[in-house]
Amino acid sequence: MLNIRNIDLNLFVVFEALMQERNVTRAAARLNLSQPAVSSALKRLRENLGDALLVRTRGGMRPTPRAEQIFGSVAQLFDQIQSAIQTGASFTPATTERSFNVMMSDIGEIVYLPRLIQRLQREAPGVRLSVRRLSRPRVQEDLASGAVDLALGWIDRTGDLRRDDLFREDFVCIVRPDHPRVRRRLTLKQFLAEWHLAVGRHDLDAAAKADDGTPDAGFAKATRGRKIAMQVPHFLAVPNIIAHTDLLCVVPRQLGQAYAALGQVRIAALPFAADSFNVSLVWHRRFELDPGNLWLRGVLKQLFTH
Repeated sequence: MLNIRNIDLNLFVVFEALMQERNVTRAAARLNLSQPAVSSALKRLRENLGDALLVRTRGGMRPTPRAEQIFGSVAQLFDQIQSAIQTGASFTPATTERSFNVMMSDIGEIVYLPRLIQRLQREAPGVRLSVRRLSRPRVQEDLASGAVDLALGWIDRTGDLRRDDLFREDFVCIVRPDHPRVRRRLTLKQFLAEWHLAVGRHDLDAAAKADDGTPDAGFAKATRGRKIAMQVPHFLAVPNIIAHTDLLCVVPRQLGQAYAALGQVRIAALPFAADSFNVSLVWHRRFELDPGNLWLRGVLKQLFTH
């Protein structure tokens, strides 16, 4: 009978990463190891367990039934160890040199990130912050694996995720400060007559069909029927385009306020009510009691709850 004490337990760390990533390159990057080192670890574990564990296919690496069986126990064991370590751990913001990975949208990078950085520089100068672009399809996986500590934005809570709603956001229209036709408040006739700048995946012909309470639905209600002159993939290019054209752009209110504060644009009230949406803070239950995660959640809630 195989004795687990005779196996290098680090092999199971590699095994967990491979089971979650299903790719040697991504698993190696996640573990900060070389690809040959990951392949060698998998080979040793195969020899110890007498099973192929993961098999290469055109669709990526696929686990064997034996691998699926082992993975459930390995993941549970790692969670228990992580919880035991975190419960007794301490965290001192002023002296820590911990790194945090935070996922947020381009709106978050513009509106929230500067205030967060100022707070960290004052209270935790040794903290290293890495920001990843919010990808809703990957939120669950990245938070569960620990690749991301927290996510900030509009996010549906799924599976083992925890969520705190920080505030509700609505929409405003922005125009250049000396727009020749638009005053402080748009009329519906003006809104439909002017040409607009659209951002990201908010294609109004499709989005106008949404009515499920999501930001897309609210955005669709706010902007259905508009004439689209230009579409850009993200909000970073918006203020410069608006400042040099007569285009209109509908954006979340706090983003519009941030742009207006720089003097590039001004806000014009919409001629109708638009749905609002929750901006939330999301993390995985594995890190519920982690002192560092708790502290960073507290900082974000203090900064942005209103």
